[in-house]
Amino acid sequence: MSLTTSASKGRNRLAILAAFALAGVFTPANANAVSSPTPSHLHQVMAASQLHPALAIPGDAVDVTLRTGKTEVVLQGPTIPQVSADALPGTFTFNFIQKSGKTLINIRDFGILDGADALIRPVKFDDGSTSFYLSSGQRRSVRVTTFMAVGTGTLRWAPLNHYVVDWQFVEETA
Repeated sequence: MSLTTSASKGRNRLAILAAFALAGVFTPANANAVSSPTPSHLHQVMAASQLHPALAIPGDAVDVTLRTGKTEVVLQGPTIPQVSADALPGTFTFNFIQKSGKTLINIRDFGILDGADALIRPVKFDDGSTSFYLSSGQRRSVRVTTFMAVGTGTLRWAPLNHYVVDWQFVEETA
């Protein structure tokens, strides 16, 4: 694939995400109350680093290169209860695969901007841990559940004080 084709696809993807963020997504009630896995062929593997952060959506695999190693991460979610409310708990699931080196995964490196533009700083993963190391060849899944306003939001991962991935999501009510 040529660089021009790749850049063009990236711009098209950003334009689509921006259109959804600005116009909102209109779906029938209960259509997305609980997110389900999206077929893998609809998502792409993206590259990200401190110098070249990525904009992704849940389900995209992101190969993150840090000075300490290379980690693949896939985010799923948020999944929410099927109720109508202005704010709901949402659960995000991270699937990490360490491809090389050693990477510290720390809860302090994650931030969520919810549908009301409030910044949420999770304090622990759902298993009670706040950080862990991944060494080459290791895999680990962790979840973060937080109460947040419904609407379009962003989840950011910023290891080593530089963001590498922003995931755009929509938390909808039933």
